[in-house]
Amino acid sequence: MKTATTTTTQLLGRTLIAAACAMAATAYAAPDTEADIKDIVLNRINAPLVVTNPTATPAATRPTPVNSVTSIHANGDAMMVSVLQESANGGLKPHPTNTLFKTGDKFRVKMLASRDGKVALYNTKPTGELVKEPLWRGDVTRGLEIISPSMRLEGTKGTDKLHIVLEPAVPESSGMLAWLGTWLGSTSKDIRLDVQNTHSDTYLLGVANKGLVTTLRITHR
Repeated sequence: MKTATTTTTQLLGRTLIAAACAMAATAYAAPDTEADIKDIVLNRINAPLVVTNPTATPAATRPTPVNSVTSIHANGDAMMVSVLQESANGGLKPHPTNTLFKTGDKFRVKMLASRDGKVALYNTKPTGELVKEPLWRGDVTRGLEIISPSMRLEGTKGTDKLHIVLEPAVPESSGMLAWLGTWLGSTSKDIRLDVQNTHSDTYLLGVANKGLVTTLRITHR
């Protein structure tokens, strides 16, 4: 995959030929039922934003801080991700994530998040190298869709991984690449994630303001 440029069509890399796409993210704790996860994500994204004054409530009665997957549903990060296949005339159609792409196919990634923040697309090459610079990065507004630039599949055999990221609300002191590596390596006990996949969407729930990651695996034959 190549770093994104200012051109309309982004090349995902010289390593790409045909793609079998599966939105996947490892669950680090037992998820709720599929219907619950989808509904909770949509509720978190669409619910009215309520801002409270923490000093107005006695300390003894304040809610317990969110720190586990059993309580993230109250105020945790949430995101919905869709893969949209681009037709020759520029139309966009939801594409099942487990369906093969052909060489030259174009697609975009659509994201909806439960808070304002930064979203980005990172690439791990078939060699296992995590590319330092994002393919694309943008600002997401709570409850409003954001769609990536067009990307095209090209290249040689192997499996690329496209990491779709809602960045943490507060930048990590170690840097984004180290933070992403921690997520992908599952080395942090603070990582909590509930996931549901449908034929065209992925729904993600995590700890408030800690960020979210899901991975689109692209296998080339």
